[in-house]
Amino acid sequence: MIELLSVPHYVGIVVLGILPIMNPISTVPLVIALTGGMTAAQRTEQIRLAAIYAAAILISFLLAGQLIIAAFGISLAGIRVAGGMIILVLGMRMLLTGQDESGPPQEAAAAARHPGQPDIAFTPLAMPSLSGPGSIAAVLSYGSQVPAEHRVIGYFIIICGIIVTLAIAWLVLSSSFRIARALGRSGVAALTKIMGFLLTCIAVQFIASGIHEFILSWQGG
Repeated sequence: MIELLSVPHYVGIVVLGILPIMNPISTVPLVIALTGGMTAAQRTEQIRLAAIYAAAILISFLLAGQLIIAAFGISLAGIRVAGGMIILVLGMRMLLTGQDESGPPQEAAAAARHPGQPDIAFTPLAMPSLSGPGSIAAVLSYGSQVPAEHRVIGYFIIICGIIVTLAIAWLVLSSSFRIARALGRSGVAALTKIMGFLLTCIAVQFIASGIHEFILSWQGG
């Protein structure tokens, strides 16, 4: 049984797994572009809603993960390997090019040209900037690693990790203008590369775990 004292430790592991993928620092330029014409109150509300929407999206995928697996006959090992491959591609892209999966530039430009429609909380902020394919894949991968006998506490830990990660993202995005001035474009690019390296390490671990599960199942068969 997972001891209550170890819960913060596992929550921290989930946060460290999801946060580099989400990489809210890379969303700072998008927030600046889309909220430049808003009042401080409007900007705060949009960022708050984006964090709530992103949390709802990730938690929904976590809770529906078992249904998805059952409906399509996907093994847990398959989820881990597929999720690891998605994260690996994102990590390598961030590491080698300094780019990540945050909102498409076309959407940002289009929204910036239409300041009369300020509701950008769900898209592109929540989806795909904060809860894109990489974050969803990570949540599904973590969910697939929860033992059946610890499912309740395991899901509780992952949900807490999601909430903590989105709280950090909310703090970062709320400070977008200050962060942009402090880091500059080169600082954001350097941080993105660091996040990319961390993602690559996490992805390799997911893939190795999934392959190990495949080998065990083949030996058992």
